[in-house]
Amino acid sequence: MKTTLGNLPLDHQLTGNIRRLFRHLGVLMLAAVALVTATVVYYDQHQVEALSRKLITSTSETVVARLASFFATEDSNLRIAAEQLQIGWGQADSRWQDLFAHLAPFLNQHQNASGILLTAVDGDGAYYGILKPEPTGTALIVRSNAGHDGARGQAKLERWEAGELQESWYRRDDFDPRSRPWYQKTLDAEENTIVASGPYLFYTSNKHGITISTRWRHPATGRHFILAIDIVLVNISRFTQTLRPTPNGVVFVTTQDLRLVGLPADERFADESVADAILFQPFGAIELPLLQAGVSAWEAQARTRRSFPFEMGGQNWWAGFTWIEDHPHQAGFWAGILVPESDFLGMLPLQRNFVLAAVAGTGFFLGLILIFNAARKMRHEVRQAVSLGGQRLGPFELLYQIGHGGNGTVYRANHALLKRPTAVKVMLPRFASSASAKKRFINEVQITSRLTHPNTVAVFDFGETPEGALYYAMEHLKGVNLEVLVRLCGPQPAARVVYILQQACGALSEAHRHGLIHRDIKPANIMLCERGGVYDVVKVLDYGLVQDGHETASHSDESEAIIGTPLYLAPELISRASAFSPQSDIYALGGLAYYLLTGRNVFEGTSAVEICAKHLHDDPIPPAQATTRRIPADLEAVVMACLHKPPADRPSCAEELSVRLAACRDQGGWDQEQARQWWSENGETLPVEGLAPTHPPLSNTQRLVI
Repeated sequence: MKTTLGNLPLDHQLTGNIRRLFRHLGVLMLAAVALVTATVVYYDQHQVEALSRKLITSTSETVVARLASFFATEDSNLRIAAEQLQIGWGQADSRWQDLFAHLAPFLNQHQNASGILLTAVDGDGAYYGILKPEPTGTALIVRSNAGHDGARGQAKLERWEAGELQESWYRRDDFDPRSRPWYQKTLDAEENTIVASGPYLFYTSNKHGITISTRWRHPATGRHFILAIDIVLVNISRFTQTLRPTPNGVVFVTTQDLRLVGLPADERFADESVADAILFQPFGAIELPLLQAGVSAWEAQARTRRSFPFEMGGQNWWAGFTWIEDHPHQAGFWAGILVPESDFLGMLPLQRNFVLAAVAGTGFFLGLILIFNAARKMRHEVRQAVSLGGQRLGPFELLYQIGHGGNGTVYRANHALLKRPTAVKVMLPRFASSASAKKRFINEVQITSRLTHPNTVAVFDFGETPEGALYYAMEHLKGVNLEVLVRLCGPQPAARVVYILQQACGALSEAHRHGLIHRDIKPANIMLCERGGVYDVVKVLDYGLVQDGHETASHSDESEAIIGTPLYLAPELISRASAFSPQSDIYALGGLAYYLLTGRNVFEGTSAVEICAKHLHDDPIPPAQATTRRIPADLEAVVMACLHKPPADRPSCAEELSVRLAACRDQGGWDQEQARQWWSENGETLPVEGLAPTHPPLSNTQRLVI
C-alpha cells in the first residue's frame, strides 16, 4: 500500500516541497546578496551621522538621569534633615548646642555632602555649621555663633572625632551666612522649597561646589531658619569620570560660562587634588586639548543642541551638548559628549566594504550547503517517521508518525471500518523482548484506560504486533503541546495559564484519588486542543511512568534509578527515587506554570546532573523577576508554593492546588470566546502534525542510575 499524506504520495509531496524550498531560498539569497552589496556601496557619512546622534542622545539621557538622581538623593537628605529638626529640635536659642546630635548623622551617612549649616532668618546672623574635612573620615569641625555668646564678633569652634568632642575654642568670626550666594535665593523662594546655587568657592574648605538649601518655620516658635548642605564639585564629577559612550569617547559637564564642573574619564583625575585644581577653571586655562577643541567647535556652531562633527588632531569626532536644569534659580549645566568616528567604523571604509562582501559571499555558499544537508535530513527523517505507514495493527491502519516517547512511537491512524481518526502508540522494537518493559507498557495502558476524566486522554483498544511489540489506540488530538506552544508563541497570559492549570489539576485529581502518581508532568505531555467546537481543552498524556502510590519502594523495579524529565523533577525524587507522592506532581505542575508564564524553565543547565543539583539546593527566581511581562502577585505566590523544596510545604494534592488557583484574581479572565479567537488567529501557524519541533535533550524523559 502506498502511504499518503493528504491526497498526494509522500515522496512526491516531499520532492515538490524541497524544489520549492530551493527555489524560494535561492531567490531570497540573491536578494540578500544584492541588498548587502547595495548597502556596502552606498554606505556613507549620513549613516555614521545617524548612529552618532543615536549614541549621543542615549548618553545624554543617561547623564541627565544620573545628575537628576544625584540631586534627588541630596534633596531628599536635606528635606529629611529639615523635618527632623522641626520635630526634635528644642524651642529656644539656648538649645543650639543640641544641634550636633541632629545634624552630624546626616553628614556622616552621606558622603557627597561636605558640610551642613543652619542659620536663623531674623537679622542677627546666628548660625550652626558642621564641616567634614575628609569624605571618608570621622573627624568633624563645628563652627557656630548663637547670637548671644558674649562678643558678637566671636565664633565658637569645636573638633569632634567619632562622635566625641575633642577640643573647643573661640576665634574672631568673619563668616556671615547672609553674604553667601545661596542665602538670598532661599529667602526669595517659597517656604520648604529646595533651591540650588551655582558653583562657587566654599568659605570653609576653599573648594568649589554647590549648595542646596531650604527655608522652613519652627512649629513651636514660628521662627524662620535656613538649612543648607554643601556638595563639592569633585563629588559631582565622580559619575562623569565613569562614563564612556564608546571605548575612546568622553563625557564632561560645564557651566553656562564654560567652567568645568564634571571631569571626563582620565586616569590623571584619580588623584582628587589634581581633579580639584582643574574643576571650575575656564576652558582656556586648562590643558585638555580634546575638550577645548570640542567646545570651540560647539561655540562656532552657536551652541547648537544637535550633534555635529569636528576635527581634532587629524581625526574626525562627533559632539553633542545637552542642557541640564534641575532646581529653581539654578544657573544650570551643559553636558558634553565627544566620540571619535573611528569607534563607529572600526576600520577604513574600503576595508569594511571588502569584509562585508566576503562575508556575504561566504554566507551565500555556506547557506546553500546547509540547506542541502537540511533537506536531505528532512527527507530521511520523514521517511523514517512513516516506516510503519500502510501497515495494519488489528483494526487500525497506520498512516504516519506524529510523536514519540521513552518507550514507544505514536502514529496517526484510522479505524479500518469506522474511519475514525485515531492515535496508536506502538512499543519500540528494542523493548519487545523485555518482560519488564512489556509490564510497564501494559501498566500504562491499564491505568490510562481506568481514568475517565475528560482532561485525560481516552484509550480505545489494546493489542500486540506479530513481532511481539505491544500497542494501544487512543483518541486522536488536534492541537499542540504546551512546550511547542511556548516555543512558537512565547509566554502565555496569566488568565490563560490559570485556565490550563485548572484543567490539568482536574485530570491529576482523579489520578491522585486512585493513588496514582504521574511522575512525568511537563509541557510536552500536556496537549492543548479543540474538541467538538470547544477550544483550549487540556489533555494529560503519557502515563508511561505512572506509579501506584500505595506500592512500597521494594515493589518497584526502578527503585535504584531516577526516572523522569530533569527540568521538572521534584527534589525528593532526586534524593530518593521511591519518594513519589502527589506533591511530586505538584512540583512539576509548578515548573510547568513557571514555563508558561515566563518562557523559561525554573532551573536550566548544560547537563542533567547540574539541573538536578539546582533542584536540590537552589532557590528559584520568582517568575516576575524572570520576565519583563507582568505576573500577578497572587498567581506568582501559588506557583512559588508548588516549588517549595519540602513536599509538606506544597499544596497536598491537585484538588488543593485547583482551589488556590480558583482564588486568583485572573480566574475566569480567559473564556471560550478568547480561546476561539486565539485559535482562529494562530491555528495556521502551529506546526504540521508529525513535523513539530523536536524537544531539547533535557526536556526528554531520562533514566539516571544512582
